[in-house]
Amino acid sequence: RPGALQLEPRVGGRLFESYDTVAGTRLAEVGRVTVWQPPSRLVFIWRAANFVAGEQTEVEVRFDPIKQGTATSLTLIHRGWASIRPDHPARHGDDVPTFIRNTGLWWGDLMSSLREHLATRT
Repeated sequence: RPGALQLEPRVGGRLFESYDTVAGTRLAEVGRVTVWQPPSRLVFIWRAANFVAGEQTEVEVRFDPIKQGTATSLTLIHRGWASIRPDHPARHGDDVPTFIRNTGLWWGDLMSSLREHLATRT
């Protein structure tokens, strides 16, 4: 079902998904903010729902002004996958090159959705 990804804007803030179920709204924490430097940088720990204790990755997002302040470049780095075992379910059975490509495509889709959402707000 459709849901929402929410972020508490501060160091230590939660990153969580909320979605409706027949039993009501469900919240699932998927990360914690480790760096909060608006308007230029955000870093958070990210964990898939099937990660066990101690398994985590890190996502860094940087926002850099371009074109004399009329636009923004977004750089996203998702690191830490080398510490997640090769046969982990989060890798969907993909070999490393395929997994990296698919993860990049997934983030690309998310960023395209964000860009389209922001375009409707201006």
